[in-house]
Amino acid sequence: MKQFFRDYFTFNKRERNGVFVLIMIIAGLVFYLNISSHFISTKPVDFSAFENDIKRFNASIAASSDSVGLVAEELDLPRSTIEKNTITKVERFNFNPNELPEKDWKRLGLSDKQIRSIKKYESKGGKFRMKSDVKKMYSIPTEQYLSLEPFIQIPSEEKLNSTVVSGKLGVISQKATFASVELNGADSAQLTSIKGIGPFYAKNIIKYRNSIGGFVAKEQLLEIWKFDQEKLSTIASFITVDASKIKKININSCEAKDLKNAYINWTIANAIVNYRKNHGKFKALDEIKKTDLVDDQTYRKIVPYLIIE
Repeated sequence: MKQFFRDYFTFNKRERNGVFVLIMIIAGLVFYLNISSHFISTKPVDFSAFENDIKRFNASIAASSDSVGLVAEELDLPRSTIEKNTITKVERFNFNPNELPEKDWKRLGLSDKQIRSIKKYESKGGKFRMKSDVKKMYSIPTEQYLSLEPFIQIPSEEKLNSTVVSGKLGVISQKATFASVELNGADSAQLTSIKGIGPFYAKNIIKYRNSIGGFVAKEQLLEIWKFDQEKLSTIASFITVDASKIKKININSCEAKDLKNAYINWTIANAIVNYRKNHGKFKALDEIKKTDLVDDQTYRKIVPYLIIE
């Protein structure tokens, strides 16, 4: 027995030094883990802007099925009163609210009373210079505006520095108008035409767009490698997002490989498909949360890309 302990529990000087160093390393790591939380703070990612765009997108879906009801509720009028002056089928398409024909306002679901209010505003010289100007119209309730907002396209204008030419003809001012670039349909040439977007960023924008199925909001550009808030602020006025162009996946007929993208990993994709196979077709999009793998944050990011048919 003594020989056994001598063979396995006796160390020479070099081995004792090694054991001592190992114990010191372990003690140092334990000490660091206990105090690191007091000195290192994690900054949470702000998804508020992206969540607001998701709300607007969901509002557009809701408005397509019951736009009349939303208008009636916001204006505190009987539904029948609104229905008399509202078309049955509500459409959604990109439009410029300035000088938009009455028939197109009707296609968007506005009543005759709302259209008259808009035309009266225009007749007095009123002009929509930004999307939020449409929201200021008293006749358009908040929910209806949220359903229209993703499709409002107001061309942005930028005046170049005036070029002064001396001569007999006097002073000549030169102005240039730049059309905004729509992210979901732009190619590399269109993207690189934006100041601050070179071939490197254009390639990454298109690559990321394909990986997620299209952009719902401009803020998604911040998810691209090396694309920061400063760059987004620089180009924001020169880009638009047409959410109607995104690729949608029918969760009642797709396979896991169809769901797999930058937002959905293989585990979640397989869980959604297996849940459908075991419990039958989904009746509502939020039922994918029953898989226990789709949390609220993931759901908000992926729901614009899903449909039920």
